[in-house]
Amino acid sequence: EDTYASSLSFEFSYSKKQIIVNCGSPYINNKKWEECFMTHPNHPNIDQSDRVVPYNLRQSGRTPVELLISTRVRKSPFWHLSIEAGCWRATIYNRIYHPRGYVKPEDGGMMTEYDALVNRVTMWNVAVERQIRVKGPDAEAFVNYVITRDATKIKPGNGKYAILCNEKGGVLNDPILLRLSEDEFWFSISDSDLMLWLQGVNVGKKHDVEIDEIDVCPLQIQGPLSENLMAKLVGEPVRDIPYYGLMETQINGVDVVISQTGFTGEKGYEIYVRQAHDNAEIVWNGVLAAGEEFGLQVVAPAHHRRIAAGIFGYF
Repeated sequence: EDTYASSLSFEFSYSKKQIIVNCGSPYINNKKWEECFMTHPNHPNIDQSDRVVPYNLRQSGRTPVELLISTRVRKSPFWHLSIEAGCWRATIYNRIYHPRGYVKPEDGGMMTEYDALVNRVTMWNVAVERQIRVKGPDAEAFVNYVITRDATKIKPGNGKYAILCNEKGGVLNDPILLRLSEDEFWFSISDSDLMLWLQGVNVGKKHDVEIDEIDVCPLQIQGPLSENLMAKLVGEPVRDIPYYGLMETQINGVDVVISQTGFTGEKGYEIYVRQAHDNAEIVWNGVLAAGEEFGLQVVAPAHHRRIAAGIFGYF
């Protein structure tokens, strides 16, 4: 319990008190957690006895059952490849299994993955970032209505970080918004059923657009050697992609869209694999082969690096 709690406390920036309670264990080294957390270990003069676990966290933690794969929770096209790469734990994001650890604690854990990210180059399975396409003559007008920034200023071949709010200003989603062409946008979404909301909004707006989920899944390539790896994969022009810029190209004959994006603070890219259920292995294995000379390592999304970089995360 202590080892598990320690690894999670760094990953999610929760206190051990919260993690232990959420994991169902009231003890730390045979002491009640109340005895351990009367004071903060780094600030012993501050009384912590009145702290409580937030309501929305009290039902989290381990569960001694197997989660079934169904239309409610499913695999991504890269899932079996993540398992081959050593994935040993996962969470659920957008109703898809999301790899959250490859190196086990006894082998160095998350800090070994962190080292690969900040010193070499890493590949992440982020297929959970489902792609919602808005396409049609009114695509720009519709997208401009639902996001909080000016969609008319997003030129084709570029992307932007975007926020979508409900009528009270509450955040619904904070996707990366890609503009592939004048009449086509992709929302690379965070964790919510944004497609259903977009379709519902357009029932009343009646814009001439098609709103659907497409068979496109992204991989992230992050780290200081990512540019060299991408140049080896798709050629030198990738070095000229601006931040949030897009490039349509191929990897081993598979059509992909590449963006210079990520949430690590390191140089990085995302590879959006078209027809991903057919092409996942071709692209994944191609990246692995090209990355061998750069010390490429498959890792989980590095939220500890995101926090260090001062990049907010919407959950």
